[in-house]
Amino acid sequence: MPRIAFWLLAGANFSVALGYGAIVPLLPTVLASYGNAGALLSWHTGGLLGAYMLGLFFAAPVWGALSDRIGGQRLLVFGLGAYAASLVAFAGAGDLPTAYLWRVLAGAAGGAVLPIVNATVGAMQDHRERARAFSGTSMATLLGLLAGPAVSAAVYGAMQRMGDVREMTRTVVGLPLAAAAVVAVLVALGCALRLGGTSASTVQWTGGIADAARTVWRSAWPALAASFLLTLALGAFEAVLPVFLPRVLSAGPQAVGTMLALCMVAMLAVQGGLLVFPVLHRVAGGVFVVAAFLAVAAGLALLAASASWTHAALAVGLIGVGGALLQPTIAYLATLNDDVASGLLLGAVSAAGGLGQAVGSLSGGALFALFEAQALWASAAAVAVGALWLGITRPKLQAQRSAGSLPQGRPR
Repeated sequence: MPRIAFWLLAGANFSVALGYGAIVPLLPTVLASYGNAGALLSWHTGGLLGAYMLGLFFAAPVWGALSDRIGGQRLLVFGLGAYAASLVAFAGAGDLPTAYLWRVLAGAAGGAVLPIVNATVGAMQDHRERARAFSGTSMATLLGLLAGPAVSAAVYGAMQRMGDVREMTRTVVGLPLAAAAVVAVLVALGCALRLGGTSASTVQWTGGIADAARTVWRSAWPALAASFLLTLALGAFEAVLPVFLPRVLSAGPQAVGTMLALCMVAMLAVQGGLLVFPVLHRVAGGVFVVAAFLAVAAGLALLAASASWTHAALAVGLIGVGGALLQPTIAYLATLNDDVASGLLLGAVSAAGGLGQAVGSLSGGALFALFEAQALWASAAAVAVGALWLGITRPKLQAQRSAGSLPQGRPR
């Protein structure tokens, strides 16, 4: 893969993550500006995060299948442009239903990016270099998730020093999202000019969508289940954190942004190690994946029991380490089907992740509203049980190649 293509693909992941990360610490501020919505803060915090993921869930398989037919470049450019527009529109939303609408559309647009990026990387023939490339694009996502909350926290702090933040909600929300939109547009222009005819797949999918769904599930269900379980945990964590920290540790949006940034730093450190020491293709398997999931579960449990910043920081770091090991591993294992239309397969993996994060966000916000810290205990238990089930039922946790079991096609 040409170096410019890799950097553009990494930039696409970064720009989508930047917009998503910038919104998370600002959701309580946005909801407070809607009046009555503030009374159901935790419900709608999880709801808005879940709405984004539901949009991604429904759109990602469609984008993935289309990329196998027409190539990824045009869809990637369109997805980035539509994503930028949705960020600006969300910042200007004047009521809760409109905000939900734009979050769903943002998820649908973002769903065009991740599967195409992963499928393009997955088309690399050398497994060692493919594993390194997945680590690199995952790092770009983490950098976006790190930069987003940091930008939002900086803008919030600056506005707070200037006056009453509640009277400047549009500016507090609009500036970080406008910055993310500009980055997405610039990357889209770069993809249009320099990505050329880069295809998301080495084969062209030609089967029916219903048959494809059944056969992809039969062959690749461990990767789909692992993707769902990981994002279930991260979705619950992201939905609960903005309301958990203010209630338990009397923290504001800046502290929430700091904690999210700490999580991203831990993930970056781990994935940076995977990039410098490309061992992922050698160690990825059942024991490795289960251990990483158990680390995430332990972090959620520790966060639920936290009564100080030190305990909370250790918990967030543990979640970050486990998540950093799992993100590139799941994508890498899914691409071991060398003869499957990779846009379709990676779209399915992204959809499973989107569904997991939607369920995690919605259930996390709702359970916290009803049971407070018990929501984190429930998430920790679900992740631990799911990880052990995956390890027992499918030790290799990888998509198995089976002659004739997946949609085949002619080489491009």
